[in-house]
Amino acid sequence: MKPSTPVWQLGAAALLLLASCDSARTATDDSSTASTTVESVTTPGDVAFSRDLNQGDYRFQITSNTLDNGQQLTIKTRRGEALVTDPVRLNVKGSVTDAVMGDLNGNGNPELYVFTTGGGPAGVEAFEFVDKSFRPIQTLPKLSNDLAVGYKGEDKYEIRGNHLVRTFPVYSGSDASATATGQSRTVEYTLNSEGMLMPMPMTAGSTTPGATTPPRP
Repeated sequence: MKPSTPVWQLGAAALLLLASCDSARTATDDSSTASTTVESVTTPGDVAFSRDLNQGDYRFQITSNTLDNGQQLTIKTRRGEALVTDPVRLNVKGSVTDAVMGDLNGNGNPELYVFTTGGGPAGVEAFEFVDKSFRPIQTLPKLSNDLAVGYKGEDKYEIRGNHLVRTFPVYSGSDASATATGQSRTVEYTLNSEGMLMPMPMTAGSTTPGATTPPRP
C-alpha cells in the first residue's frame, strides 16, 4: 500500500494554487485597465512667408508655416547649395511679415531680424550668425515709462544703417476708449557686445505729428 499524502502538504499545495490564480488575475486586470497616452504632434500647415537673403558667402532661407496658434519659423543657412548648419525652427506668435539682414554692432557677422505682427508688442526675432551657427539676440527690452505713454502696439520695424528703428502710433491713453492722436513715436536701438538691443536716448523729434515711417528701398 502506498503511503498517503499528509494533510498538511495538501493544504500547502492548495494555498500555492490560490496565490498563483490571484497573481494571474491581478496581472490580467492591470493590463486591461492600463491607458495609453498618445502625444499630439502639431504639423505645420501651408507656407505663409518665404524669403531668401544673401550676405557675404551665405544664403539665408526664411520661411514660416501656419499653425493653429501662430506660425513656425524655419531658418536654413546655405553656402552654395550645401547646408552650413542645422535649420533653426521655433514657434512664433502672430504672423511673420518681413525679414532683413543687418550688422548693427559692426563686427562683420551677419545678423538676421524677423518681424512679426499680431502676437503682441515687440514682434522681433533676431539672431547673429557666428562660427557657422546662430546665436539668439536678446529680445527688445520693455519700453520705459516715458516711451510707453500712449502706446498700444501696431509697431513697424526697419533697419537704418546700424540701428533697428521701431515706430508706432501714439494714442490718447492705453485703455479701450483711447483714440489715435495722429502722432507717431520712433525708438532706435543699437546692438551691444553682449548681444542685447539697447534703446538710444530719446530726442525731441522722437514724437512727430503725422509722422510715418518711410518705406524701405
